[in-house]
Amino acid sequence: MPRFVGENLERNRKLIDTLNRLAAERGVAPAQLAIAWVLAKDSMIVPVIGARTRRQLEESLAALEIQLTNAEIARLEEAIPASEVAGSRYAETQMRGLDSER
Repeated sequence: MPRFVGENLERNRKLIDTLNRLAAERGVAPAQLAIAWVLAKDSMIVPVIGARTRRQLEESLAALEIQLTNAEIARLEEAIPASEVAGSRYAETQMRGLDSER
């Protein structure tokens, strides 16, 4: 996964640190804040949760209770701009098969 190796990992770690800090300020887990952000974007967008354990699933589902204000959404997007994410989501061969990334 190109986003999690080498220089990309170092750049993205700063974004992860920011997400961790903002989640701590809100009193929620980073994953919960990320899921709540996706849910707040549009009712036609559905977050895909990759829980491997019941505990992770329960934590993720608790994000349904988090209501973000417009100001909170703007703060998240300013602090963690999508344009700053380094590296592609998947390896080049896998990216060619995704129509959602075009």
